[in-house]
Amino acid sequence: MFNLVFFSTNRAKLSHFRHLGEKFGVGVKSFREASYYASYDEPVINDRHELLRLSYISALKQWQRRHKKIDDETGTFFFEDTSVRIESLSQDIETPGVNVKFWMEDMTFEKLDALLKNNGNDRRATVRSDIVMHLPQKWRELLGIKEEFLWVFGEVKGAVVNTEEYFSPNPVYPWLDNISFNRWFVPAGEDKPVGALNIEDADVNDFRLHAFEKIIAVLNRLQLIQSPRIASPIQLELPRVSTPPSVFVICGQTCVGKTTSAGWITDTYGIPHIEASDFMYKAFWDRHGLKSSIRIGDFAEAALKTQPGIVALPLAQHIADKQFGSVIVTGFRAWEEVEIFSREISREKKLELIYLDAPVDVRLARAIKRNRDEVTPEKFAAREAQEAQMGLGRIAAEDIARHIDNSGTLSNFFRRLRHKYDSAFRMHAEFPRQTKTDGNLEPLILLTLLDQRDNGVWLTTTEISVKLNLKFMLEKSKNNVSRYFNQGFHPYFEARIRVSNGRKTQTVEYRLSPTGISEAKILVQTSMAPNPQRKIQLLTQSHQTSFKFGSHS
Repeated sequence: MFNLVFFSTNRAKLSHFRHLGEKFGVGVKSFREASYYASYDEPVINDRHELLRLSYISALKQWQRRHKKIDDETGTFFFEDTSVRIESLSQDIETPGVNVKFWMEDMTFEKLDALLKNNGNDRRATVRSDIVMHLPQKWRELLGIKEEFLWVFGEVKGAVVNTEEYFSPNPVYPWLDNISFNRWFVPAGEDKPVGALNIEDADVNDFRLHAFEKIIAVLNRLQLIQSPRIASPIQLELPRVSTPPSVFVICGQTCVGKTTSAGWITDTYGIPHIEASDFMYKAFWDRHGLKSSIRIGDFAEAALKTQPGIVALPLAQHIADKQFGSVIVTGFRAWEEVEIFSREISREKKLELIYLDAPVDVRLARAIKRNRDEVTPEKFAAREAQEAQMGLGRIAAEDIARHIDNSGTLSNFFRRLRHKYDSAFRMHAEFPRQTKTDGNLEPLILLTLLDQRDNGVWLTTTEISVKLNLKFMLEKSKNNVSRYFNQGFHPYFEARIRVSNGRKTQTVEYRLSPTGISEAKILVQTSMAPNPQRKIQLLTQSHQTSFKFGSHS
């Protein structure tokens, strides 16, 4: 997939362009994910042309800092500026124009409504998106143009609402909000403001899409966009011999034993485990960060209704990227997720859907014993109801679901799993398993945090670097670890704001997620060597360092 680097510190805007990129098979990542430098300087001036020119110069300097040279021939970046023109207020100068976000800080609907009525009550307005994309030398030659950047724009016409509406922001598509001009702007042909539209209608009236399509047209001219395709190892089925499953999807209600069973399979057979909830958290944090007041359960429920592939698609891509021949997947809560995931994994991989069963009183007792999130019977019942609304019951009712009881002891449960799947598990365990990591630092962080798993402690980046250096007798700077975590969220880690003396601090702390625990265990299994220095060498062998993964610090 071709990737575009986007200069922006606005999380909602980044989510918006990722959404647009998915329509065309283009990846969009922030400049902070691609490097550790700050964003560009955006001047506060009313001249659109001069604002974009100066912004480009600033962004190009940051880009060159990353690449260490003037022009890398093919690398590119883009940034976007949103502006608004309200007709009755724009006789002398476009108002609020390119400074709309600053104008909004002091504007209320009552004040705006009065201004419009004092100027004839012409409520027509236009929202415009300007995109500037850097054109490296090689691209300029192929396109036959001399300009260093491409400047395109798109716009949508409409009107300011007559009466202010109150609505909640969209948790899945955060650019459909109730704080920007989107709360007051009604596109032509619609009867409610942009922020209150469903995603289908919002896409039709998307001013940024109109501009982004012109960028895509140029990338198509350069033949840079290809149809997305997930590759995977080929497993041929022998004649008259049934192929055992290689992808095991384990579903079930809260505290039924999904993670426990997956952990046992990883420990016993060396098959990697991926937890879908870890990818849901990543999708949530990507859109809202760690300090959002939106509940993850509400986000997940809304996401599965409007974007059922929000977890299944990146999870399938993760399996392809890691080149896992066999894998355990837990945590899907909607049948649509299972369907999408099944379509995305290679047709050479056979999927087995396992559904675990246990009575509610047994599962509640386990939840209380586990004591996560200060569980109560009321909280437990609410979570059960929400999972039912997501569609978990339909998974249980599907004919392909293989039900296994887990209402008794763990030993009996593991015996049932071994009786049913031992031969399939062993077939995949026979092959030496390797795992690809992103850069030299990631495996060291995973193994360092694995040591802390049983202690139940959460560590800051400073604390991780101290323990990492002690464990591997290295001298990794705290800044290296911070850089890794600051450049994006990753399903390997759980993250939260540290609480000190009953109050939240500004510090972020981490521990391994179930997916991260499995990844660290696989590293241990495949990196053992008699010489400790050899082990470190294996873990830090030559991979090109990439910081696209991590968690926000």
